[in-house]
Amino acid sequence: MGHAKRDAMSFLHSQFNGFTLVELLVVISIISLMMSILLPTLTHAQKQGESLHCLANQRQLTMGWITYATDHENLLCDPEEFTSQLHPYVEDVKEVFLCKGLETTQGEASYGLSNTMGGKSRDTVKPFKVLQHVSNSSRMLVLVDIDPRAKCCFWPLVRNKDHWQWRAWSWPPSQSLQGMTARHRNGCNMSFADGHCEYNRWKDARTLDLIKGHIADPYEASLNNSDLDKMVDHVMSSK
Repeated sequence: MGHAKRDAMSFLHSQFNGFTLVELLVVISIISLMMSILLPTLTHAQKQGESLHCLANQRQLTMGWITYATDHENLLCDPEEFTSQLHPYVEDVKEVFLCKGLETTQGEASYGLSNTMGGKSRDTVKPFKVLQHVSNSSRMLVLVDIDPRAKCCFWPLVRNKDHWQWRAWSWPPSQSLQGMTARHRNGCNMSFADGHCEYNRWKDARTLDLIKGHIADPYEASLNNSDLDKMVDHVMSSK
């Protein structure tokens, strides 16, 4: 009887014995490997979600921008004041002007309104003042991601004699019309006068360097730059 009891206790002990150190290290290694595989995927999914949320914000704001014009005899809102002017035309005012891709919520808005849409004449370009006068609406920029420290009026270009170049950052940043950003996977979101929104990836490395402050001279970043050519096409009221 005593032997049987000891055998039973020995069996139970063997069944419920803890992990050895080697087994524990193997388990930790497997978990670490799985985390290293999954984390980039989870991070990418999070960034993708932030970009889609940002596009939804711009879509709602652009619809509000169009509705504002129809309620004001087709007059476009002022890019310097558009955040306050669009408040009655959007839902979730506290969130719709802010992009979730930002680490901080500096400034009143994460989006800038193109100066071409109701702004001032700049660099020989006369802006549209009336919605029905906007030509080529599918390519005419309305809203774009900006650095929230910059002005809400977006005009990233300068006319230098016979060619265009990127505008330099002004100081303080709150007076800057440039405001370009690359917070969504080295690109930005844009909306257009026909109401559609799209993601734009900066293709020229110099554009990213200018945005990140790695290039101080805008002229250096502008020569034969396809991003610049595309932006000119999006903000020119006439060709």
